[in-house]
Amino acid sequence: MNTQLPLAVQLSPELSLGDFITGNNAQLLDRLEQLAREQSRDNLYLSGPEASGKSHLLMGLCARGQEQGLNCAYLPLGEVSSLSPDILQGMEETDLLAMDDVQCIAGHRDWEEALFVLFNQRQASSRPLVFSADQGPAQLPLELPDLRSRLCWGGSYHLHPLDDAGLGELLRLQARKRGLDMDEAAIRWLLSRHNRDPRQLLDKLENLDRAALAAKKPRLTLPFVQAHLN
Repeated sequence: MNTQLPLAVQLSPELSLGDFITGNNAQLLDRLEQLAREQSRDNLYLSGPEASGKSHLLMGLCARGQEQGLNCAYLPLGEVSSLSPDILQGMEETDLLAMDDVQCIAGHRDWEEALFVLFNQRQASSRPLVFSADQGPAQLPLELPDLRSRLCWGGSYHLHPLDDAGLGELLRLQARKRGLDMDEAAIRWLLSRHNRDPRQLLDKLENLDRAALAAKKPRLTLPFVQAHLN
């Protein structure tokens, strides 16, 4: 991570590009892989509602870039937009920069101007930027028209939340990574009774993992899941 960040922003180890449920996003995954391997220097803009996987992809991109020896930074604007935009200083030298939740700085003139300057600095040195927001640039309530035009440069992709099949696949995959076998009945119950945000589901799975380790039970059955999540 960029050591100049004022916050201890950590990449979630379970959020890798390889763990993303691809669905109809194969082209996007390919472009992110190209960025991580320096086979492309294009900017990308990801839009979509909450729980559509934007943060997963941005964190996964930075993790893959770090594996390739790149200096990467993941900046969640929803967490830092209350701070001074001076924290962007020095980020023009970062190999790969992912900025999550751009909508959080819309209407904040100081942040918009700082991001505009940073964009131009990185563009001049062919260093890519990857953005995410809950909507496309044309819909963001930005005060700076030139920033809006910059955000339109490069590739743009819209993501949709995972359906039941995709969420089930995510839970099975993450359970296997933890050495667990999760019953289909347990997956269906979890999806029907709890928040469907993938991050919150993974938090539930983490709790189940600790409980299974303590009980020495590698299989997450429906009774076991109900007993530890009710």
